[in-house]
Order: sequence, then C-alpha cells, then structure tokens
Amino acid sequence: MNATFVMLTRNEELDDVAHTISSIESHFNQWFQYPYVFLNNVPFTEEFKTKVKSMTTTEVEFGLINEIDWNFPSGVKQSLLFKESLIDQSDRGIMYGSLESYHQMCRFYSGLFYKHPLVRKYEWYWRLEPDVDFFCDISYDPFYEMSLAGKKYGFTILIPEIYWSVPNLFRYTQSFIKENKGLKLGSIWKLFTYNLNIMKTDDKEIQEWVHLQKDLEPKLREKILIDLYQEGKLDKTTFEESVLDVIINKAESKKPLFEDKFNNQEYNLCHFWSNFEIAKISVFDNDIYDSYFKYLEKNEGFWRERWGDAPVHSLGLALTLDFEEVHYFRDFGYRHSILSHCPKNSYENVSPYQENDIKYRRKGISSVYDKATDNGIGCRCKCPWNTADIEDFAFPCMDIWFELAHEVHFETNFDGEYHPSIDVNEIEAQLREKIIEELQI
Repeated sequence: MNATFVMLTRNEELDDVAHTISSIESHFNQWFQYPYVFLNNVPFTEEFKTKVKSMTTTEVEFGLINEIDWNFPSGVKQSLLFKESLIDQSDRGIMYGSLESYHQMCRFYSGLFYKHPLVRKYEWYWRLEPDVDFFCDISYDPFYEMSLAGKKYGFTILIPEIYWSVPNLFRYTQSFIKENKGLKLGSIWKLFTYNLNIMKTDDKEIQEWVHLQKDLEPKLREKILIDLYQEGKLDKTTFEESVLDVIINKAESKKPLFEDKFNNQEYNLCHFWSNFEIAKISVFDNDIYDSYFKYLEKNEGFWRERWGDAPVHSLGLALTLDFEEVHYFRDFGYRHSILSHCPKNSYENVSPYQENDIKYRRKGISSVYDKATDNGIGCRCKCPWNTADIEDFAFPCMDIWFELAHEVHFETNFDGEYHPSIDVNEIEAQLREKIIEELQI
C-alpha cells in the first residue's frame, strides 16, 4: 500500500520520538515496514536523524515546513489583537491557549499537513505523536483492510471537546454550509450534532419551546390542560387542582437556551482524537475540505480562539464522509498523554509472537500478555494496570457512536440532513385522551 507514518515533532523531543518508534515498531512495523515522514518547522539535527534511522530498517524522510505554512501572517502576528487573544486565553485557563506554537501546530494539522510534498506523494497516512504507547500487536495491515472495506478514516478515541476552546467553531461551520448551497452532508454529521428540530408540527409554541423528545410530553400536558379549561370542560375544583399551577409555571418559564444552536442543530462537542488517525489523504486533500479550512482561516479562530485540529478534522470530515466509511480501531491498544484505550485479548486466531527484528525479542515478563476473555478482540495485549479505559467514560460520544454502529439511533437511516421525525399531533391526541380519563371528564 502507498502509505506512511507522519509525525510533526521538534529536535528536543527526540527521547519521546524514540519511545513512539520503539512501540510502533515492536507492535506493528517490524513486520509491515511502512516508511516514516518527520516534519519540523526548523531543520532536524544530525543527532535526531541518526537516532531515528537507527531504530527502524524502513525508509525515513525528514521534511521542513515552510514559513508560510507554519507562521501566522505577519500582519496578524504583530497585531495587538493577536497578543491580547493569547493572553486572554491564558487568563481564562484554556489549556495551551497562551502558546503560539500550539496554535501553529493546530492550524498546520487542520489544513496544511496534507499539502506537504513528502506527505502528498502517499495515498494513506497514519499519524503518530511523540511519547505514545501501543499496547497490542497489530497483526494485520490496517491500510489494506480499510481499502478493502471501503473505509477512509479510522480512529481509536472519541471524546468531547472543552467548549471554551471552540466557542465559535460550529457557528462558522454552519455558516460555511449555508454559503455552499447544495453541499450534501455525510451521515457522520449526526455523530457530532444534536437535532433540535425533531417535532413534526405547525404549532409555533411547540417549535420554539420543545427541542428534545423528553421535553415534549410536559409541554403538551400544559397545552392540553389549558385547552380543556378554555373549552369549559373543567370545573372550578379541577381547575384549581390541575391547571392553576400550570398557568403560573408557564408564565414563569423561560425559553430554553443552547450554547451552540444554529439552524436548529447543536454541536455536541464530540470529536475524533486526531493524535491517532489512519486516513486516506484524499479525505482532506479535496475541494470541499480545503475550502472549509480556508473559510475557518479567514475567520481567524485558529488564534482568536484555540481551535484544535481534532474538532476541525471531525466537523470537516462530516461534510463529506458517511458512517460506513469510518472505522473504530477498537482492537488497538493506545495511549497518548493521560488518555488510553486498551481492549481485552481474544481467544481466536492468536498466533505465537515472532519477532522480525532481534531488538524486539520478548523474554520474561515482556512475553506475558493479559488473559483472553470471551468478548476480547485484542492480539497479545498488555494493558496498563489500574488505568481507566476512555471508551467507558467518553459520554455521550461513544454512546452515540455505538447507537449509530448498531443502527439503534432513531435517525440512523437518514442521510446527513436532519428531518423532523416525531408526529406531535398524534402524540397530543393520545395524551389528551389519557388526561381526560385521568380527570374523569
């Protein structure tokens, strides 16, 4: 397969880079021999190159990022607003918000990495970061299997973003969609958004007040009780017992507010954690995604706010990709920073470990793996002890993923567009009968 590993790193991260290479070579690349591309905004030192090359027998290339792709425009960088924006993010406790280099990295990975000539000559890429661990042996070629299955993007971790790092990202994404009429959203759009237009009704009040299914019955009950009173079907006692409080509560109620509601949709903040991703370069290197990145760049969120490449990738990919084109590498054990995912071992089709490079020979405790379980899917995994698996805590993101994957999500079979799906008139008629029976009128 025409594929490569890609890592953006610095000379001073050499030890962490070596740690990553050792892990991925031991668990995968000693058998499959895919090349590496290392990128830096300054030239790599000879020490860095020599050390990296000594750790693998495959091809290694070192690329320099040009100044235009790495730095913000000089007019932006020298402006008072640029400096104040970074200081403001620091004052508000936004992680890495004060670091210009972090903003540069997020911007580069959001829309420029795939244009680098060393990356662009490949069809597929696997992103690596310094200081990551792989916990399981990967005994198959994910590039080949993804290609065979028609997959275009793969992830290991799906988590919610911190809202205040991306407060306007969804607003500008919706604005981009509005300006590009005829854009057909991919079905994974539903993985990252909530539909707030689920009610099939002409009732303006219901449209304004009810956006979630759980809120429909209380609002309909309120409406029906007031209707029954106005129709003269309630006596004074029933009115005082059943309707007076409803009227008072209605008068005191405020319309629901949503932090990120645009076009009757809300960003749920879920995103693929892009420090690990395996993808076809073409999912980024195309007219739609490239136009999306340029639109975001024009609106300056990569420095006015702390837009990460992970939510940008996720929303950008959702403009075009369908659910069946995305793969969850649940059988990969992976750690980056403090978050990790590690599966249970499988009983099936696990052959004995056989090193292809003597430096990765396993002896003693290193050759002892976790016990297999009935529902295990991992291969020779050795998960970190007493560490929580992010899959169990990434609410609501993993829940939505599994609902869509198992086709139990109530909008699974739709395309990327949302459609009202709840017949309010039918539910109101049923509830009216129930209330009349309860009140014995």
